[in-house]
Amino acid sequence: MISDSLKSRLKNGGETEHVLWNHFDFKSKSDNEKKAFIFIWVISLSIIVFGVGGLLLLSLQFGNRCYRHFDVVSEVERSDSNNVEYRYFQKNILKFSNNGISLIDPNGRPVWNGGYEMKQAQVDICDKRVIAADIGGNSFHVYDGEDEGVGMETSYPIVRARVSSQGIAAVLEQEPESNTLKLYNPYSNSGSLVAEIPTVVSDDGYPMDFDISPDGATIVASYMTTENNEAKSQVNFYNFSEVGKDNNMLVGGKEYDKEMVSGISFLTEDTVAIFREKGVDVYRNMKKPELMYTKEFNDTVMSIAYSAEYLGIVTVDKSGATKVLHLYDIEGNDIFDRKIDYDYGDFKIYGDELYFSAPHSVDVVRVNGKEKFSGEFDVETDGVFPGGSNVEYILVDYNTIKRIRIKR
Repeated sequence: MISDSLKSRLKNGGETEHVLWNHFDFKSKSDNEKKAFIFIWVISLSIIVFGVGGLLLLSLQFGNRCYRHFDVVSEVERSDSNNVEYRYFQKNILKFSNNGISLIDPNGRPVWNGGYEMKQAQVDICDKRVIAADIGGNSFHVYDGEDEGVGMETSYPIVRARVSSQGIAAVLEQEPESNTLKLYNPYSNSGSLVAEIPTVVSDDGYPMDFDISPDGATIVASYMTTENNEAKSQVNFYNFSEVGKDNNMLVGGKEYDKEMVSGISFLTEDTVAIFREKGVDVYRNMKKPELMYTKEFNDTVMSIAYSAEYLGIVTVDKSGATKVLHLYDIEGNDIFDRKIDYDYGDFKIYGDELYFSAPHSVDVVRVNGKEKFSGEFDVETDGVFPGGSNVEYILVDYNTIKRIRIKR
């Protein structure tokens, strides 16, 4: 207790720091007071340590438990056909078909709609932009959620299309004598065609995959060629800034002898991943590409998933019996390797969770390698997506869109 004299001196000013120090001076206490003081501090410290330890233990226990059951919190009937595909986009659900595209919230309410008619619709997403292209047809549409979208016609059939965060569209078109990569700005008033990258199949090879950087300044493309009856891959880096104009936009390249490149994806604004049969190479600095890191595997790469923070790769041995999940951060640092036995057809990363989806099941793994949810469904599903809560997911099946809450 603070004495009346101390209270008076604190109220009236004075040498406050000196007074407080003398009042609580441990050396001036009697032996009994010292023992009581030490006892109180030991008990207090013990309570704090055991309390924090208990909270950490509970957090670890609940944070690492695996849930195998769920309750349906809400559901709405699907008003579309079973030919509709679903994607997770901007914490909502993007659905598209050959007859149009729309964004709905987790409760099934429309956010925006876009109309078109296509023979084979394919979508690509980058930040807030979406491109829907008619594969084999001559049209594509770009959406940003702010309007009805911008549509364009192409001169030749579309093979594949990608979009940047600025709405720049990279479109591979099948011309009579070659395939040409074309860069369009559908929002431009002065002409939509920005650049062209012609490809002569007999010389350059057949285009296999490509991606455009989020800022729309770079395209990285892979080509398959043959030499002495053996297939190999060539990856080219094209930059549309002043740097690339000195060499017809080509600023770098990499040849892969006797190994096929299976995919190309930009991980960030200035880093791109080149996925191949036995590993992945990540490059940075798109004006002068340089290898950032590489991952090599003895087994074959089976599937890949990535986000802005993580890169996940599943490898499989020759027998097909042993699958290993490798997870890295975006800088290439190892997070974990673990065997998995999931029977899945789709592999995605959302936030801090990895999703392995099959028509009648889903397995969700935390980024610490611990299983979170292993669920089985009576009906065939079109997708399982984050539900906004740590224990809730959105389940899209053939008839309904359900919000489910997982439980043990």
